[in-house]
Amino acid sequence: SYGASSGSASASSAASSPPSRLFKLLPDGRTVHREPSSPTGGMAAVAAALAQINLQAYAAAFDAEGYDDIEYLRGLDAAERAEVATETGMKPGHAGRWGKYGFGEA
Repeated sequence: SYGASSGSASASSAASSPPSRLFKLLPDGRTVHREPSSPTGGMAAVAAALAQINLQAYAAAFDAEGYDDIEYLRGLDAAERAEVATETGMKPGHAGRWGKYGFGEA
């Protein structure tokens, strides 16, 4: 009965309650689990870095393949970035730019 009562209470008070630490509401009305905060920034940091180099279309592919650690990705060399590009299905032009420049760090 605890799960049922807390579930109905959270559903009825969702509009007025503070933001959840476990769930977030998407613009289309779906509720999804929040990414756990991690010392490496998680997928939010990876998605933001991809957006900065205009490759945000690949954020879901990076997530699906488990590339959610920004520090790890920043540490890859050109050959390793080329492998990530293949695994995430990047178009050849995007893969070449990602392989050569990564997230744009010098």
